[in-house]
Amino acid sequence: MRAYPVRKIVFTALLSAAALISFLIEGLFPPLFIPGARLGISNVFVLFALITLGVKEGLAVLTVKILLGSLFTGNISAALYSMPAGIISFSLQALLVVFSKKISVISLSTLGGVVNLTVQNLVFCLIAGGSEYLIYLPYLAAIGTLAGAFVGITVYLIIKIFPQKIINAENVADKVGEDEI
Repeated sequence: MRAYPVRKIVFTALLSAAALISFLIEGLFPPLFIPGARLGISNVFVLFALITLGVKEGLAVLTVKILLGSLFTGNISAALYSMPAGIISFSLQALLVVFSKKISVISLSTLGGVVNLTVQNLVFCLIAGGSEYLIYLPYLAAIGTLAGAFVGITVYLIIKIFPQKIINAENVADKVGEDEI
């Protein structure tokens, strides 16, 4: 059995805490135009963990953010929407990071944003028992595109600025095209 590096555990914990705090802070502000639509600042830490640390660590950051964030805000029902949407969008992003030769961080994040908001809307329609809420899908796709691009650009800048010693820049360049980040 191989020992799990302490540095990776600590960095995953730090990113989880940052994602949780930003999730809680963002929840204090009103949604973007449509109920439930947010900029997704906490996704910066999830995507950064996926790209720099790996799939398991990124999933840990996502899970901590959603479960503890819902628990701390007292809005457990938010986890009903956020968890399936987060898992599905994260899974698609993880598949692209693992199996794609090179993909830009901005494209990866934009895909995640659109899929996340789409799945949240579909889950809401299932729970509410009505398809009339599907009318929001074009608006959610536009918001997801903008939010995903914002998150992607932020992660791109963090990867470019962060000390290469910490994030293992060679590993990141292999996963995501260096020029295409």
